Amino acid sequence: MAIVQAIIHGRGTSSELPSGSVSHLQKLTRARRELVETQSALENHIRVHIDHVFREYQGKTGWIEGKQVKQKPFYNLFSKASRYLMRHHLHPSDLLKLGEQGLRELSLQKKLRLRNQTIQVLIELARQSISQPKEQVESEQFLLNLKLDQWELIHNQIKKLEKKIEDLFLETDGAIILSVPGVGVVNGAELYAEMGDISDFEHAGQLIKMAGTNPIVKQSGDRKPTYYAVSKQGRKSFRNAVYQIGRSLSVNNPDMKKKYNDLKERGKHAKQAYIALGNRMIRLAFSMIRHQTLYRTDHSNDVLLSQITRKLRPENRELFYEKFVLNKASQSA
Repeated sequence: MAIVQAIIHGRGTSSELPSGSVSHLQKLTRARRELVETQSALENHIRVHIDHVFREYQGKTGWIEGKQVKQKPFYNLFSKASRYLMRHHLHPSDLLKLGEQGLRELSLQKKLRLRNQTIQVLIELARQSISQPKEQVESEQFLLNLKLDQWELIHNQIKKLEKKIEDLFLETDGAIILSVPGVGVVNGAELYAEMGDISDFEHAGQLIKMAGTNPIVKQSGDRKPTYYAVSKQGRKSFRNAVYQIGRSLSVNNPDMKKKYNDLKERGKHAKQAYIALGNRMIRLAFSMIRHQTLYRTDHSNDVLLSQITRKLRPENRELFYEKFVLNKASQSA
């Protein structure tokens, strides 16, 4: 029974455990995923503390010319400038004391790059704020600063991990999938690490079953088959990687975006469409890695150089071209 359950849940599909670069890459990508989840939880706690000190700091909904509009001083609440103000000048009284001129001088002094519109919105929200007096929220400010310390520590750890993942990913044959628009270093490395050594598999369908993203099919006699939700009888970490990469492709890959829109028009839910694109990417990655072929598309604006320039650090761009472009060209010659 234990053997049967292992096979059903995709734990018995590989003849060997991951080893070498694939094993290290899998550990690093999973560690990053855990840190990202911890960081997201911290962000929720930080938002709660902000609400106690200066509720309107995260934005306020109002009416402008008959339209409901949300005023937000920062597009990214956790940008460098926003975090600095959270620490030192979050309370409305602090912002009003500085005023627009004081905020501009502070921006130049601390290199915060605050835009005039951001400054104006902050002052306007501070004037309209219904926050408690500053002395009554001192404990909230103290706890907020502690949470920001934790957030910045985890943020730096994630950045270090991402550099390590990039370097390690470039050592593998799987890095060739970086030529696909919409596949970044992190989600590409995560997908490849969960796929493992593809020499263990005969076709991409086996990988899809290992992820548990294959649809459940029910059919009786000559009746038309009915497709239900995905089986989920596989690795959860692999399934999450498939979902995330499908989501990225639906936005950043013109070919996949068209497929996504077609699926939506057919009545598919967004999450179903993401899984479908992720499965499509598994098939594409399986072929690209096995035959070591770069991604091909009819879109003229998809240039390999621009793709790699955006995704990799300068030293790794040269490594990619040497490994997947120049060597391939010399072999063909």
